[in-house]
Amino acid sequence: MNNIIVNNAMLLVIAAVAASVMMLPTAEAALYTVGDDLGWTIPPGGAATYAAWAAKHSFVVKDILVFNFSAGEDDLAVVTKEDFDACNTTEPLYEFQEPATLQFLASDTFYFTSTLAGHCSKGQKLAVYFAPSSTDSPSPSPTSSFPHKFVSQKIMQGTRT
Repeated sequence: MNNIIVNNAMLLVIAAVAASVMMLPTAEAALYTVGDDLGWTIPPGGAATYAAWAAKHSFVVKDILVFNFSAGEDDLAVVTKEDFDACNTTEPLYEFQEPATLQFLASDTFYFTSTLAGHCSKGQKLAVYFAPSSTDSPSPSPTSSFPHKFVSQKIMQGTRT
């Protein structure tokens, strides 16, 4: 009889642990600093520098990219693939004059460069693919710890703390 009580208690503990694990989110947003210590600048190795940086990571929806640069000395632009390939920065989709923290709310490839003369052609450009995450919901909602301004339906801008 004691064996049955112990087995039932053990079964109850296992069921409680399994239920709590199932309720946890399966993935959290990862935070990446673009270029790591280099930050967002004209890279010494040309465009291959940022391409290699992006290739080291597997980005998914809801991940966050931090673009570090000195305000007034650089900028960040979100551009189309065509403008990215041609280093055309005359009509960016969005432009940031200060360092930016961006969360990606949809699966897609996003293209970034600087609008400053010659920066794109010297390699300050980055293409990043965000794969769907296993926890995507049809209507992502911002978290309260991530102050935001919607840049588009696919990118959310936040301020760093």
